[in-house]
Amino acid sequence: MKLIQQWFQQRLSDTQLMMLLATLLVIFLLIVLLGDVLAPVFFAIALAYVLDGIVQLLIRLHVPHILAVIVVCLGALLTLLFALLAVLPLLTEQIGSLVQYIPKNIEHLRQSIHDLQVNYASWMNPEHLQQAIASLTNKLQEWAGMVVSASFASIPSLMALMVYAVLVPVLVFFLLKDKTSILQWGKEFLPHERSLLARVWLELDMQIGNYIRGRFWESFMVGLVMWLTYVLMGHPYALLLGVLTGISVWIPFVGAALVTIPVMLLSFFQWGNTDMTLYAVLAYGVIQLIDANIVIPWLFSEVVNLHPIAIIVAVLFFGSIWGILGVFIAIPLAALIQSVLVIITERSLRHSS
Repeated sequence: MKLIQQWFQQRLSDTQLMMLLATLLVIFLLIVLLGDVLAPVFFAIALAYVLDGIVQLLIRLHVPHILAVIVVCLGALLTLLFALLAVLPLLTEQIGSLVQYIPKNIEHLRQSIHDLQVNYASWMNPEHLQQAIASLTNKLQEWAGMVVSASFASIPSLMALMVYAVLVPVLVFFLLKDKTSILQWGKEFLPHERSLLARVWLELDMQIGNYIRGRFWESFMVGLVMWLTYVLMGHPYALLLGVLTGISVWIPFVGAALVTIPVMLLSFFQWGNTDMTLYAVLAYGVIQLIDANIVIPWLFSEVVNLHPIAIIVAVLFFGSIWGILGVFIAIPLAALIQSVLVIITERSLRHSS
C-alpha cells in the first residue's frame, strides 16, 4: 500500500504529466458532452486531414497556398456532386430492389436448404435444421423491416443533412486555409510548460493524419475494385457490395467478416447454388487478401504499430461508448492512449532511477 501511495505522490508531483492528463480529460469531457453538437466540426477535421495531403503536394509543386486550397476544395465539391448525381441514384435503386425481392429471396433460401436436407438427410437433424431455417427467415424479415423503417425514419434527418452540406465545406475550407493560425490560437489556451503536450500532439498529428488519409484511400480503392469486379461478373448488387466493402475497411478485422455475410447471401440469391456464387465469394476473399497484404502495408507504413488485440478491444470499447463514430475513431484514440502510456512509463523509470 505504501508503494502505491509513493507512486501516486511521484505522479502528482510531475507538473507536466498532470497538465497533459488534465488537458486530455477536458478534451474527452467536451467530446462526451458536446459530441452531437460538434459532429460537423469533427467530420470537417477528418476531411481536412484527407485533403491537406493534396494541398501540401500542390504547395511542393510551387502552387500558392490559397490557390492550392481553392483548387482542392473545388475538386472535392465536384467529386461529391458527381457521387450524388451518378452514384447515389443507382445505389438507392439497388437497395430498393433488394428490399422488394426479400420475400422471394427468403423463399428461395428456404427451398435450397430443404433440398439440402433431402439430399443429405443422414447428415443432418431435420428438427434442428427446421429451427435454423425458421430463425434465419425471421432474422432476414426483421432486417428487412429495419431497412424500411430506417428509410422512413431518416426523412426528418434530411434537414440535418442539409446543415452538414452547408457547414462542412465551409469548415473544411477555413481549416485548410487558416490551419497555422488556428493552431497558434489554440496554443494560447494551453499552459506554458507544455513539452509533453507538444510531443503527444506531434505524434498524434502524424499518426492520425496518416491513418485518416490511408483509410480514405484504402476505402476508395477497395470499394472501387470490388464494384468493378462484380460489374464484370454481372452481379445486380455490385455497387451496394462495393460501398459496403469500402465502409468495412474503417472497422479493422470485424468489418471484413461482417461484409462476408451479405456477399454470400446476395450472390446466392442471384445465382443460387452454382459456380458463380463460389466465384463471387472467392473474388471477395482475393480482394481482402490483396488489401491486407499489399494495400495496408503500403498505405500505413508510418502509422503506429498496434497489436491486433489492442485494435479489436479499442473498436469494441469505443464503439460501445459512441456507436458508429466510436468504431471509426477507435484506432486514433488507441494511438493516443498508447502515446500517453509510453510517456508515463518513461517518466516512471526516470523517477525510479
